[in-house]
Amino acid sequence: MNDIKEIEEYYSQGNLVAALKKAEEVVKQNPSKEAYNLLGKILKELGEDDKAIDAFMKAENYIEVAKIYISKGMYKDALNVLSSFNDKESRILRALIYLKLENYEEGKEELVGIDDSSPLFYKIKGIIDYYTGDTYDAIRELSIAITLYPLDAELYYYRALAKMKLGMNAEDDLNTAMNLNPYFAEVYFSKGVLLENAGKFEEAVNYYSKAINLKPEYTEAYMRRAKVYMKLGKEEEAISDIKKINDKK
Repeated sequence: MNDIKEIEEYYSQGNLVAALKKAEEVVKQNPSKEAYNLLGKILKELGEDDKAIDAFMKAENYIEVAKIYISKGMYKDALNVLSSFNDKESRILRALIYLKLENYEEGKEELVGIDDSSPLFYKIKGIIDYYTGDTYDAIRELSIAITLYPLDAELYYYRALAKMKLGMNAEDDLNTAMNLNPYFAEVYFSKGVLLENAGKFEEAVNYYSKAINLKPEYTEAYMRRAKVYMKLGKEEEAISDIKKINDKK
């Protein structure tokens, strides 16, 4: 068994300590791109992001470097790394970055002409289409992504938003998103909006409160809850929420 195979064997067995030790030995003796790439994978899995970036850079695996930057919220660094590449994966990652940066039109442009069937592609395209007003396309793409990967709360959340924009029933999607991620404040907020629009004010207050408990800086939730309190004749509670909003400015 050669050195690279030995590292891969340790890695596949989940023995990361042995894999790391062997990979470090190999890159000292024979600093090949393959060895550095393996070292990067091991370091990434161990949570050593900065060291992993260094190893991937030496391996010239810029896709993995960009993925680490994205996971750390370093979107401009990720864009810089990917700026010279026009392959499919680089374009999809750039579209994801533009989505995170709320540059939806640029993200949309990156996806033009791409033929891909991954849930990530449909997720990015669906969310971008939602924000750029292509609501029916957004529902279709998010539905495809859900079929491919039904455990992502964000997919149901954004499909619910698209349905709400079109006046369609979105409650099931919001409930599924809550079940998949009970800490998703925006989902509780949207369920509150749904209930408020249906005239179920007490229930709406309950969901706005849940959103606030999960995200104490959620100004919009305080605002909506204050309005519902006023509709319920609870002026003292409404004034308290308005004061909290002003305190956060």
